[in-house]
Amino acid sequence: MFGTSADVIFLAASGSGIMESAIVNLTSPGDEVVVVVAGAFAERWVHISKAFGLTVQLIEADWRTGVTVQQVKLALDQYPEAKTIFLTWSESSTGVLIDLDEIGRLVRSQNKILVADAVSGLAVSPMKMDDWCVDAVVVGSQKGLMLPPGLGVVAINSRAWDKAKRSTMPRFYWDWTKYKSAIPFTPATSLLFQLEAALDFIRNHGLAYIFARRAEVAGRIRDLVTQCGMEIYAKKPGNGITGVIPPAGFDSNALIRRLEKEFGIQIAEGLGAIQKSTFRIGHVGHVSDEDLEYFIHSFRTCLE
Repeated sequence: MFGTSADVIFLAASGSGIMESAIVNLTSPGDEVVVVVAGAFAERWVHISKAFGLTVQLIEADWRTGVTVQQVKLALDQYPEAKTIFLTWSESSTGVLIDLDEIGRLVRSQNKILVADAVSGLAVSPMKMDDWCVDAVVVGSQKGLMLPPGLGVVAINSRAWDKAKRSTMPRFYWDWTKYKSAIPFTPATSLLFQLEAALDFIRNHGLAYIFARRAEVAGRIRDLVTQCGMEIYAKKPGNGITGVIPPAGFDSNALIRRLEKEFGIQIAEGLGAIQKSTFRIGHVGHVSDEDLEYFIHSFRTCLE
């Protein structure tokens, strides 16, 4: 699913924990790093980096479209000492999925390390880590992998391993090398068994079907939103989360409360800078036709 022949390791951690693991394994104290911010979860790269004393150079991109390769090129030219770039491929706060292939080739051409947060993208949209020249990808268990939260998964290529060997940031629990050949700490055993079942489900259907189904569900959700007189927030939407812009004066919190109280369905408010102006519908994992029809009926009923 990562689209890689590289190593994949498992940590008992949330998405934020595995993001931190990437930072402490791929940087040294005082390093300059570039962080792409186009949403609330991408900002977490900034918070973690600053907590470890790194010098953070920001690429502040449009939250509705995500970063462009031209913006990344400008930042790499402006900050030549920055050797590691952190970004979010699938932004859970906006529903945007950025194009990684050109960005990856650009970063690789300058011999820098590219790290991608794919928490809400893996197993939802095709990831081609090797082809796109991404050096490390971090994922949480609770989105496309269809598990409860608590299991972190990291794909690490040889360039990232080499960088980790040279990096001197203090680390103990997050030290990737400890996970390469044996389980060094208490594993999230029940989640690993659930992951095995989820992977069996995905394998039995085939990745092509899984991705096509995610796209079909996302398309029907987006159609519902626009038919109800609302706007899709993302100009480049992925297939896991739909950010919605309601009409002016619309009470999104009332819709969220009513869906849960009357139909047992949870959707979410916006996050960060767009918290009050958007709400979000998640559909990252398995959604049956029955689930989808029930949601569409419930959503329309609440609006009426």
